[in-house]
Amino acid sequence: MMTKGITEIRPRIVFELVEDKFQNVPQKFLVNIPPSQIGGLLLLESAILVSLMRVIDAKEVFEFGTFMGATSVLLAENSPEKTHITTLDIDPESFAASDTSLANLRDADENDEFLRNEFYSKGPKYINHASEDVKKKITQVHLDSRTVVPEKQGLQDRFDLIFIDGGHDYETIKNDTEKALVMGKEDSVILWHDFRSTIHTNVTDYLDEFSESHHVIHVQNTMLAIHCKGKHARLFERV
Repeated sequence: MMTKGITEIRPRIVFELVEDKFQNVPQKFLVNIPPSQIGGLLLLESAILVSLMRVIDAKEVFEFGTFMGATSVLLAENSPEKTHITTLDIDPESFAASDTSLANLRDADENDEFLRNEFYSKGPKYINHASEDVKKKITQVHLDSRTVVPEKQGLQDRFDLIFIDGGHDYETIKNDTEKALVMGKEDSVILWHDFRSTIHTNVTDYLDEFSESHHVIHVQNTMLAIHCKGKHARLFERV
C-alpha cells in the first residue's frame, strides 16, 4: 500500500468501487445542468464525488468553498436522509462587487476576482432554490477558513468526507488541507478540486509538496485529487 506519491487512476476505477459496493445494481444520481460560466464541477467530477461519498457511506460531509451551492446540493440530493453537509465560505456581503466584465479568466487572480463577484451578486443560488428536504441537510457557515480552529469549534475528528474547493492561493489551500486532516475521522476521505488546473496552479504546487509525505490519487480527465485516511486507504490498493 502506497503511503506517499501521486497515483494516476482512470475514472472507471472509482466506478468499479461502486459496482462492488452495490453488487452491480445500477446507481443513479441527480445533478443540475452545469452553469455556462466557470466555477462548477464537470459532470464526470460530480459523478466521482457522489460515487466516493456512497462507497464510504459518508454521514458527515464538510465542504470548503460554498460558492453558489451547487456541490452542497449535489451531495445533499444524492445521500441518505440522515447525511449532513456543512459548507463554509466567506459571507458574500463582506466584500464589495467589482466590474469583472473584462477579466482575463486565464489569470489566476482575475479568475478568483470574477468568482468572488459572481458569489457576491448571486449568492448560494442552488441552495436557495433547493427543496426544503435538501435545505435541511445543509448547514452554511460564513467564516474565513483561515480563522477556523477545528479543536475549539467542535470540528475535530468529525467528518467522513471533506471537499476542498475554496480559496485557490497557496496559503489558503495549505490551511484548508491541514485543517481537513484534523477534521476528518480516523477513516475518512479528502478531495480537492482544481488539481492540474492550468489557471489555479497553486493547488497543484501544494499537492505536489503534500504528496512527498502523503499518498495522493489523481482521477484522470478531471481536476480531482483524493487522499484516503485509515481503512479507506485500502480502496485503491490495487492500483
